[in-house]
Amino acid sequence: MKKIIILCFALSLVCAGCAAFQKQGSEPASASKTQGFNQAFYGFPDVPVPKEVEIVNERSFVYETPTFKAGVIVFTGNVDPASLESYYKVNMAKNGWKYINSFRYKDIVLNYAKEDKTCNIKVSRGAFQTELEIWVGPADKGAFPKSTPNGPK
Repeated sequence: MKKIIILCFALSLVCAGCAAFQKQGSEPASASKTQGFNQAFYGFPDVPVPKEVEIVNERSFVYETPTFKAGVIVFTGNVDPASLESYYKVNMAKNGWKYINSFRYKDIVLNYAKEDKTCNIKVSRGAFQTELEIWVGPADKGAFPKSTPNGPK
């Protein structure tokens, strides 16, 4: 009987150790995680993500070619949706994004653009956690005229 208890205990320790190693390596290899003060970058080096949220690999993907990169990255965490909205209103401008518009009712949707791409950020409050979706895709080349010293042409 003692041997069975010791064997079960040893087996549970091995399983716990394997789970700990598996959790450490759960980030996708393609997600570059460059750290800032309280932020990280996953897949897109100009779209910051607060460290309070965790990536949901099963619902995230990034498509990349030599000249094009697009995708959706999903995160969850116990974060106030209004604080995520404030975070993105401050930090997207710091990364060169132009604020286009936002929608707010049940969910919060923020839309940003650069000369060659767009970013849509959706914040949803669930029953137990907040979900953050970041969508990045190409922009229509003619939609955002380049600024010149004399104004747009």
